[in-house]
Amino acid sequence: MKYALSILSLFIAIILSNAVIAQADEDLKHYGVRVRGIFVMPTESFDKRLDGFKPTVSNNFIPELDLEYFFTKNFSAELIAGVTHHTISLNGNIQGSTYLLPPSITLKYHPIPSAKISPYVGAGVELTFPFNYHLNNTPDFKVYQSFSWAAQAGADIRLKDNIYFNVDYKYLNADTEIRIAGIKYKADLNPHLFGVGVSYRF
Repeated sequence: MKYALSILSLFIAIILSNAVIAQADEDLKHYGVRVRGIFVMPTESFDKRLDGFKPTVSNNFIPELDLEYFFTKNFSAELIAGVTHHTISLNGNIQGSTYLLPPSITLKYHPIPSAKISPYVGAGVELTFPFNYHLNNTPDFKVYQSFSWAAQAGADIRLKDNIYFNVDYKYLNADTEIRIAGIKYKADLNPHLFGVGVSYRF
């Protein structure tokens, strides 16, 4: 949880430190609130010692909320938050599950911000915070949190002055570990996030 608070603090610090830059563009709408539907597709890989169990992690579709702050028309920062649930299968049979809270913050570049269709790219950091995890018949099971990088691309499509339709793609480099019966194993989740949503700027 302390890493999630650190990400939020970083987001707030970036906003405050760039207030002067943002004020220089008087017609700029500095704040954005967006809701998306997100398809979460892990591209998991596990420690080779687990190959005999063929572990897999399920996909999921979730709602997501994000906040965006525009320093200028070309540069913004985006903070996202959502909770996703994934089942864990061994040899094709569901044997457990975990919840993941993956907040991330990215700095985004908008090359043609005044266009009706405005693309962007971004990069930043992410925290994957697992909770309520379990594996059947395994009392000593844990999924560890991870802190790494994130990449992003997408486009905002202006519907009205303050309302935008959004398509977005993110990759979270969520390399973590799991513990089973006292032994740690590599578990890279590395999800792809495909999203569509609507935002309001003010």
